[in-house]
Amino acid sequence: MVHEVRTPPLRPAAVTAGAATKPGLMDRVDAALEGLWHLLTSMRVAMVLMIVLAALCVIGSLVIQVPTGVGDDPTAKAQWLDAVRQRFGAWTGAMDALGLFDVFNSAAFRVLVAALVISLIACTVHRIPGVWRTATKPRVDVGPGFFEHAPQHESIVVHATTAATLEKVEVVLRRRHYRTVTQDDGTVHLYADRFRFMAFASLAGHVSLILILLGAIVGTTFGFKNQYFAVPEGSTVLTGTEDGLALKLLSFTDTYYPSNGQPQDYLSQVVLLKNGQQVAAQTIRVNEPLTYDGATYYQRAFGPAVQLTIKDQRGNTVYNEGMPLDGSSTDGSNRSAGALLIPGTNDTINVFATTGTSDTTIQPGQVQIVLYAGGGSTATDSKVVDQGKATAIGNYTMTFDRELKYTVLSISRDPGQILVWLGALLLFVGFTLVFLLPQRRVWARISARGAMSVLSVASLGRRDAALGTDFDDLVTDIRSALQAPNQV
Repeated sequence: MVHEVRTPPLRPAAVTAGAATKPGLMDRVDAALEGLWHLLTSMRVAMVLMIVLAALCVIGSLVIQVPTGVGDDPTAKAQWLDAVRQRFGAWTGAMDALGLFDVFNSAAFRVLVAALVISLIACTVHRIPGVWRTATKPRVDVGPGFFEHAPQHESIVVHATTAATLEKVEVVLRRRHYRTVTQDDGTVHLYADRFRFMAFASLAGHVSLILILLGAIVGTTFGFKNQYFAVPEGSTVLTGTEDGLALKLLSFTDTYYPSNGQPQDYLSQVVLLKNGQQVAAQTIRVNEPLTYDGATYYQRAFGPAVQLTIKDQRGNTVYNEGMPLDGSSTDGSNRSAGALLIPGTNDTINVFATTGTSDTTIQPGQVQIVLYAGGGSTATDSKVVDQGKATAIGNYTMTFDRELKYTVLSISRDPGQILVWLGALLLFVGFTLVFLLPQRRVWARISARGAMSVLSVASLGRRDAALGTDFDDLVTDIRSALQAPNQV
């Protein structure tokens, strides 16, 4: 006797709803990474970042920016803020706190640029597999609805078999330099494209923008820029680009056309000194800058200056240099003016030049020197000084030696410039290829209808002048090859 034993299947262990739905640590990490990737590859996020950066660039262009190097010196920064306070008034402090006077070096600007670079890299990486797949393994069989709703589509009844129709269509496409891929599942599907790898050229815009932004980050982080480097004739001033490097202005000459008085040429004859030793010399013109050790010195402006000699109570010379008169008086007289912190002290002087023979206070050959002792804002002494005559002002003896000129140079060192140029070149090449060799994609579907065939052709190109003409010409050639069949 045989006994048959049937064992019922084991029931799965009961799982509580909470245990089934509660995600583990790795699930939360995966979800967070997926959300971050979705955020980085979002075009909306990239557009928002671009708009915010564009707004900051507009602010940085419209609002005066603190000169390079001044922001790192608290005393110089405070003096600079006092100078611009006349323009912005009570808003000066708030604008400085928000970083509006140093937009391009602010942490917010750099963070936004870095975020945009990361977003563009993510978008580019995200698109590459799809572009490669489209170029190497395109979708051949598309549904009938595509041929009805595509931006460009035509349907033709052909008095021939599907095989004969396919052969003639392929001949036309290959003559027009299209690659063809076919598939037959009872209905013949055909895909054709031209310049299939040109889709990668469209990614050049992404890559070029990445390079340009990276160049900007490298330039602002490791570069140097001083748009207002003033040097009086005969004076030597440290450039700030590297330790021990100074520039001496031997002379400045400005010439004008006698016929109309327009500027003809500005020449700054300069010498670069490294720890007192000459390392470069050149006459700088507007379009002939001096370049040394990666830094470029451009001619920008010029103005009047004075040579001053200042001695203290003991007769020691504390200052004997040229002084730029690169400002103007605030009393409405429009006199050229300059300010100087006397070396080794907290005393400041303002020097005012004459406006000409009509000036009743300061005559030609004179300057007015106003002393502010101890860093105060109230003048402690003021005198009009004749050229070459030593004059006691406060605790000092000051001599107006002679009139000079000063030159203003722009110093720039940008290690990220090569990235910017590469990005610009890539952008140009990419757009040129896209416009000259645009990608064309065409789909066709050939189905049998008794002894005849129905050919449907469609393209994703919009009906603009270029793409519309190309598609229409292609259809015209196909009709001619099929001996002008009737159109459905």
